[in-house]
Amino acid sequence: MGTTESVANEFIKLSEQTNIDLTNMKLVKLMYIAQGLSLSLLDRPIFKNDNIEAWKYGPVVPSIYHEFKHFKSNPITSKSVTLDKNWQTSSEPNLIDEEDQKIVKLTWQLYRDIPVNDLVDLTHKTGTPWSLCYAPGENKVIKNDLIKRYYDKFVVNLEKHLKSA
Repeated sequence: MGTTESVANEFIKLSEQTNIDLTNMKLVKLMYIAQGLSLSLLDRPIFKNDNIEAWKYGPVVPSIYHEFKHFKSNPITSKSVTLDKNWQTSSEPNLIDEEDQKIVKLTWQLYRDIPVNDLVDLTHKTGTPWSLCYAPGENKVIKNDLIKRYYDKFVVNLEKHLKSA
């Protein structure tokens, strides 16, 4: 299992490799989707060190939003960096687990070409975990069991679609 920083860096790496811009808002939406796919397909979270919260514009990983908010709506051009406990040495956290890397790649392949406004609309649909948790003016946690139930249905529907194609 990775950390929010290592998952974010994996998305940033894929963005760089494919020459597709990645904004902060799109990154946090993709991280939410990757968490859902991981909970459904691997039966475990892809990261555990931060919650996903229901904010006005959809699900958000707060630590990642705050780390990259200085980019505003511009493409992210640098990776997440962590410091050691003495605040001396910095490093870029990498996603090591191959299954986690596959989840990030799958998420990227499914959603990389979808404009961020459409991702916001997708996450706001009735019945989504966000829609069940959002309360104006509050940043309520979206529990992993709720995300898993939603993505279990998504995966079943995706499998049916792929078999009929």
